Amino acid sequence: MKNTVILILFMLYAAVLKSQVPFQSRPTAFTIRHREFECSLLSPTRYGVGKKTEVFSTVFLDWKLPNAGLKHLWWKKPARKDKGFFKSRDIWFGTVHNLDYPNMFFKSVQKHKPDYIADSCIVPNVITMRNELRMSLYLRKATSCDGPDFLFTLRAGIKNSFKIKKDVTMPPVTRNPLWYRETAVCLDTIVWFVGADLDFHLTDNLNMLVDLDFYSVDWNVKDHSLESKIFVYGYAGMHRRLMISGGIKLIAGSVYSENKYQILPMADVSYFWRLKKKREKGLFGEMM
Repeated sequence: MKNTVILILFMLYAAVLKSQVPFQSRPTAFTIRHREFECSLLSPTRYGVGKKTEVFSTVFLDWKLPNAGLKHLWWKKPARKDKGFFKSRDIWFGTVHNLDYPNMFFKSVQKHKPDYIADSCIVPNVITMRNELRMSLYLRKATSCDGPDFLFTLRAGIKNSFKIKKDVTMPPVTRNPLWYRETAVCLDTIVWFVGADLDFHLTDNLNMLVDLDFYSVDWNVKDHSLESKIFVYGYAGMHRRLMISGGIKLIAGSVYSENKYQILPMADVSYFWRLKKKREKGLFGEMM
């Protein structure tokens, strides 16, 4: 009997070690769980305010760039058996909306890096808005042995700005495509984008995410950039509360008809925890 109990415990422990790590919901249409925090070192900190809604912000990381966002999972299209590839799969639809106030950040760059923004320039005093539509589905369905795999997400959106003051003399920063599109959107123009993510199980303990995005400054697709991220992430701890990720971001774009390239390293650490429900005293004493 004792040996049987030990064998069962060992099998359960091995099953936990071999179980596939969950996909992260950040780049998808899904939201973080209700009453759960994801506090990240570099990415926005998120909190689930409902079963289908989350709020996020990086204001605690960089107070010079105040921002706030909201993500909501609106609708799920149920699968239909034997009706084609997409009709036979559940598809989730969500939207992401966020606001930024970059004025203090631009002034900080102007002070410490005048080769980026000249001292004589008046930086824009604007609020930028980003609105994005996302659609997510699993390319491989769950089986009796394995969970669903190859989480695929399509997205499209637009970013524009609203001026608070119009006395602006700062030109767009043209050092690379990333700086160019983020400054050009503050100067009477828009940036639209389309992209796709593929998240899959690399091993039992690691996942890999690959994405590809196309950004266009204005509607004419003259100044644009093609951006891709490749990174691996995994969880640590008994309850998988700590997530560690690392990879690279590749950028190739055209700025004023000049081709420019950029490679950026990526690394982040996130910690998850859930707020417990308060105990309430009722007719039969304390209860959840």
